Amino acid sequence: MKHEKPNKGIKGRIPTYSASFKVQVALEYLDGDYSLTQLARKYELLPRQVEWFVYWYRKNQASIVTEKPSEAEPAPLSLKDSKDLEKKIALAEMKIAALEKVIALANEEYGTDLKKKAATR
Repeated sequence: MKHEKPNKGIKGRIPTYSASFKVQVALEYLDGDYSLTQLARKYELLPRQVEWFVYWYRKNQASIVTEKPSEAEPAPLSLKDSKDLEKKIALAEMKIAALEKVIALANEEYGTDLKKKAATR
């Protein structure tokens, strides 16, 4: 995760941070995965700044957090779209079957288990 640089104030003033950065830090703290000190170290802040971001977030939470749009029911697929999707699924299943067969043949020929080795990466 890239550290977001603060917007610099005018000569020697305290730097100001974007609202998105404050929310990010506050939510990480409120999730309970990090302590104030750990977050301060992670983002090169003072623990008091992290505490302030959490206070600021709680105070402004209603205006920051927007309601998620209600999930509308997807439009029904036309008969043509449905058939196109069925063809794509059938083709994908055939490709998977062919690749699994190639892997099985390679395993027999070379005496290894390619699936195991690919999963260890």
